[in-house]
Amino acid sequence: MKININPKIITLLLCVGMLVLLTTAFLPIIGIKWQWLRYTYAAGAVLTLIAQLLTKSPSKELRVKRLSHMNVWAAILYCVSAGCLFTNSQDMQNSWVAFLLAGAVLQIYATLMISKLTEKKS
Repeated sequence: MKININPKIITLLLCVGMLVLLTTAFLPIIGIKWQWLRYTYAAGAVLTLIAQLLTKSPSKELRVKRLSHMNVWAAILYCVSAGCLFTNSQDMQNSWVAFLLAGAVLQIYATLMISKLTEKKS
């Protein structure tokens, strides 16, 4: 089943999701700790995952497609990070940052490589 959604809407979803993730991950660092922050963080992670699932690969080249899938895995890591915030175990609650950073590293690498490979083709 193909879903045709305007790419601008997908980009907007991705931007909103990433901004929510950034904001809600930064607020506890500066000492703001509200109970609803973890729900907002989880909503941002889900928005990011939905946007990445709907994003089409910019090229039909296999390597670019695989890098696009890495962006989806990064969004899955964001969702795992959000899941860690809802566990009762103190160890898992402290490991949410590790999953967030792993997803960020994957996303940065994949995005930079996709732009490099698509520039070479042009």
